[in-house]
Amino acid sequence: MKLLKFVMFLFYRYYSKGGTFRIPYFSALCAVVFLIYLHIFQLLILFNGISLLPMNPNDNKGLKYIKLAGFLLPVFLIIGLLVKEKELKNADYAEAKVKRGGMFLVIYIVLSFSLLMVLAFIA
Repeated sequence: MKLLKFVMFLFYRYYSKGGTFRIPYFSALCAVVFLIYLHIFQLLILFNGISLLPMNPNDNKGLKYIKLAGFLLPVFLIIGLLVKEKELKNADYAEAKVKRGGMFLVIYIVLSFSLLMVLAFIA
């Protein structure tokens, strides 16, 4: 739980600047949910479970979006309930820990994408 809050804090701090400064909590939430689903897709590829996804090639675009939203929504809501925006605003970490955590987060994201690509090519 502490790790989840720290990762959310890192994303919240990153998205508090630039073009997303108005919606940093939503952006951080989307980024964390994206990482979680990245790992779910890695597991699905690894265990040949891609057929578990609720997609049908014959569905129209709107129905595909609705199915995808229904697939993503549970994790989005759970993470949103576990980590509140107020907690992120009030969080205070040492600057050295934030810099180190940010570096590890970037490395983690690159390695996760690399693993996904390797699994996709192998499968």
